[in-house]
Amino acid sequence: MKFVNLPPTQGKRFDIETLHYNTISLKKQAEEGPTLLRHVGRVTHVFMTEELFDELWPGPRRAWSIYEMPLRMEQHFFEAVNKSLAESE
Repeated sequence: MKFVNLPPTQGKRFDIETLHYNTISLKKQAEEGPTLLRHVGRVTHVFMTEELFDELWPGPRRAWSIYEMPLRMEQHFFEAVNKSLAESE
């Protein structure tokens, strides 16, 4: 795995106790890179985009329900289905 283009791992930190006030900020920060969530002053969770998660931890065997898959995966899925249908005609 190449770590050349990955964002720095030390992102902004949010306290879980105040998370409901910081949801929009958390989402924006996660788009810039991994974001650390603290509980009682200790980092307990990391929040990041699905795309970054796939870069860091590729899962070739990962399965998605059609109702929960990320939009980009849904687009790839339907492109493959349409291509397959066009080839079978």
